[in-house]
Amino acid sequence: MKSIGISGTPGTGKSSTAKILSQYLGIPVIDLSKYVIENNLILFYDSERQTNVIDEDRVRHELLKLYNSNGAMIIDSHYAEITPKEILEVVFVIRRDPEELMNILLKRGWSLNKVIENVEAELLSICTLNAIDELGEDLVIEINATSRNSEEIALEIIEILFGEKSAYYGHTIDWLSILPQEKLLKIIELLKR
Repeated sequence: MKSIGISGTPGTGKSSTAKILSQYLGIPVIDLSKYVIENNLILFYDSERQTNVIDEDRVRHELLKLYNSNGAMIIDSHYAEITPKEILEVVFVIRRDPEELMNILLKRGWSLNKVIENVEAELLSICTLNAIDELGEDLVIEINATSRNSEEIALEIIEILFGEKSAYYGHTIDWLSILPQEKLLKIIELLKR
């Protein structure tokens, strides 16, 4: 088995899902954000967006080296799509209802600007579209995590990996067409702030 990418907007449950998958599969987890910081793979800090801007070429190079020396890993990151395609089995993008995501991020004490940025990214399927753009639809599977815990999500991923459950590749969750209009309007009002 090659490496598995676990992507998704912050707050969707990707990190806890990756840890559970690691236990089931016996494959180590690489928290890509921590790895980038620990290995100084940062170009600069964007103070307006309150985030590091990474050196994508160096990150790709380091992941390839890591894979070649250690084998398969679970790559946990909202930018898992920068992983070299040749070392990936699949990227699972964890998706969550934007309103539920908003509540999770607010409970974490995130600033309103960061909540808005991430809810907007989830609403517009940014992680999925970035993964498809970089890797192609044939390597990307979305998992709906709404009202589900990480154990349930991890078990679904395992069923897909071992052929016990079928999955659709590509962009299958479109909140703009799925959500009821009144819920969508409520989320859009938040984004206007």
